[in-house]
Amino acid sequence: MKQLHKLWRKQFRESVFSRDNYKCKVCGSTDELDAHHITDRHEMPNGGYVESNGITLCPKHHMNAESFHINNKTKWDDGFHPNDLYILIGSSYDIAYKNSLKL
Repeated sequence: MKQLHKLWRKQFRESVFSRDNYKCKVCGSTDELDAHHITDRHEMPNGGYVESNGITLCPKHHMNAESFHINNKTKWDDGFHPNDLYILIGSSYDIAYKNSLKL
């Protein structure tokens, strides 16, 4: 199962980066990008390693997005609530959840 998760992670990153043209979806930076899980991978079936649950972010904006999870879903930076991030990629929690079930 560990090998399968490694494969999913690799495919997830490549798929998210490709969809987002290898640029941070917030500022357009191309430096030190990460494929951020919009809904935490522990809260999604099969780790949520699906394009509809990922967004490309630079380090600064990745930390903005992580503030939601760090603060136990009680505080977040403006524009960085998971629903805001899903909108940026044309997805939603429901879409990501359903796609995760198919992994």
